[in-house]
Amino acid sequence: MTAPLPAGTRIPWDAVPEHVRGEVEAVLGSAVVSARTQHGGFSPGAAVRVVCADGTRAFVKACGSELNPDSPDLYRAEIRALELLPPTVPHARLLSAYDDGVWVALVLEDVDGRRPPVPWGDPDVASMAGTLGQVAAVRAPRGLPVFADSAGLLTAWDEIAADPSGVPGALLARLPELLDRQAVARDVTAGDHLVHWDARNDNVLVRDGQAVLLDWAWACRGTWWLDTLLLALDFRIQGGPDADAFLAASPLTRDVPGEHLAALVAAAAGLGHERARRPAPPGLPTIRAWQAHWAAVALTWLDEGSLWS
Repeated sequence: MTAPLPAGTRIPWDAVPEHVRGEVEAVLGSAVVSARTQHGGFSPGAAVRVVCADGTRAFVKACGSELNPDSPDLYRAEIRALELLPPTVPHARLLSAYDDGVWVALVLEDVDGRRPPVPWGDPDVASMAGTLGQVAAVRAPRGLPVFADSAGLLTAWDEIAADPSGVPGALLARLPELLDRQAVARDVTAGDHLVHWDARNDNVLVRDGQAVLLDWAWACRGTWWLDTLLLALDFRIQGGPDADAFLAASPLTRDVPGEHLAALVAAAAGLGHERARRPAPPGLPTIRAWQAHWAAVALTWLDEGSLWS
């Protein structure tokens, strides 16, 4: 199956309200003379690498509730997370933030790096694995939410059981098994380690051989192997090394019981199926196709994975 692009349609910098652009320029201390849109991710807001008249560079994200009612809250969550991250975690530093109740903007360090191509290649996989090891070694700040409360991943099959509309009958026949696996996932994913939660290809820049993680809106507290499992799922979705071999070799997952890994894969499939049946949110026309593909790939992996089959 060919994966749809994990990307929506972003507004250009000049479509951001003038007062928001003015606040960003005030923080940077110079007028923006160049703003290059960075594609990837589903937010309809602006995401631009800016260059100012005095040569200052930054990465700026800005979104208002009229574009999508949920995006500003995600930006606020990312601001909180970035304020809590220790310097040992490779990330773009938050330089400033703006919030007028409708529009939220983040002014971030402009990371001079490149996005890993897909399918994932061995050097970038090694860089990413190293960074996820650094992330997992961090005791998560208490100000971050717990994984169980993040994005509905551990309740999606419950929602489908309560309202099965739009879900194929063959899948509904498996609900007892999938609900059992989801319950296991609830137990085994708890922990106090830092979790990025969204370590996809489009949320990474490689700089000097190190993977720098971007987009920390879903940062949370959980078990140490969550991000590594989700990265392996991205290999299945977008191409890369054998996901099962990767998990078997990684020091973060090689000793994790296969049924624990499978439980999270089953939960991921549930989240994709539950979200894909909904109408597309305002400003996010492509996200349901991505979620449907995520669900199909996760379910196939659940049935084929060599570590738990």
